[in-house]
Amino acid sequence: MEIKKILMFTAVAIVVGSIVSMTTTSEVFAPNTGNSNSTNARSSNTLSNDCVEDGSPGDDADEPGDIDVNDEEEEDTDIGDEDEGEANNDDGEEQEGGAASTSVVGSGEGATDEISHTKFDPCDFGNESIDNPYFTLTPGTTFTYESETEEGTEEINIVVTNETKEILGVTATVVRDTVSLDGELVEDTFDWFAQDKEGNVWYLGEDTKEYENGEVVTTEGSWEAGVDGAEAGIVMLASPQVGDTYRQEWYPGHAEDAAEVVSLNEEVTVPHGTFTNCLQTREFSTLEPELNEYKYYCTAVGAVTLEVVIDSGERVELIDVNAGEANDEGGQNGGGIDDADEPGDIDVNDEEEDTDTGNEDEEEANDEED
Repeated sequence: MEIKKILMFTAVAIVVGSIVSMTTTSEVFAPNTGNSNSTNARSSNTLSNDCVEDGSPGDDADEPGDIDVNDEEEEDTDIGDEDEGEANNDDGEEQEGGAASTSVVGSGEGATDEISHTKFDPCDFGNESIDNPYFTLTPGTTFTYESETEEGTEEINIVVTNETKEILGVTATVVRDTVSLDGELVEDTFDWFAQDKEGNVWYLGEDTKEYENGEVVTTEGSWEAGVDGAEAGIVMLASPQVGDTYRQEWYPGHAEDAAEVVSLNEEVTVPHGTFTNCLQTREFSTLEPELNEYKYYCTAVGAVTLEVVIDSGERVELIDVNAGEANDEGGQNGGGIDDADEPGDIDVNDEEEDTDTGNEDEEEANDEED
């Protein structure tokens, strides 16, 4: 009789244990089979915890630019200032500034340049505005450039759109850059820029297409930070100093532009005007030896004012700056607010009657005789 009681008790215990085990198992696997939003919410919380202020619980902020795991201890005890669970990469990293230096062969006279490649950290960004005095991107602004080349007259229209794109957790401003040769579109590019808290303007990638006879022939040169090993670069420093070098883009084998600061007080004269105290840089590519040029950025413009190809002397000059409104298309000048019929503009939404001569908008009757 006692044996039967023992067996019955054992059977009950096994049943109860199985039920508990099933319940625990279902709780463990619930995130994988339940609402995916809950998983996303946790991921968001983890990301937000990485962006805590220096010295606060959760991050020992060993080095500028590090994306550290959340140390709960007050003091970092690992070697080389690296957090637990984080690979030690001090060998390729400067002790100050969180920048890694890479040796590349520049296109200028075959010199070897040490290029600073600052580590990108989404926590260094806090707003969407780009107001670096040398590189200001105000939505709605159109910059028009012109160049006389061996192939013909090249016109470049750069439009700061009101569109944004999320890249690596950072909101980037979308800028459309179109190039026409003798009136025919040959290149159409969307560039993505963002400014960090210190004022450095970062280049996060581009979506570019080249055209022949109205057909896309290549998208080579397109890249996006965080995709296929591509990394963001800096297109304009917050406080450039003569001798500074920096990578503007880094997608090995596809996009390897870099720049060095040459001067801070140049005078520039272009059709749009004469400007002083302009920043001069030498910009080059390790992939394209022919890309070796001087660029002049003037604070009165807030953008490139002049480009000069070093070998040939070919110039790309600023013709006009139109501070209109950006439209949803991103790239059509004159968003219904300005007739702006200056040479180089392609406006189709004039609100007032056109009164100038010889620079009529597309689809607009020539009112010269009126």
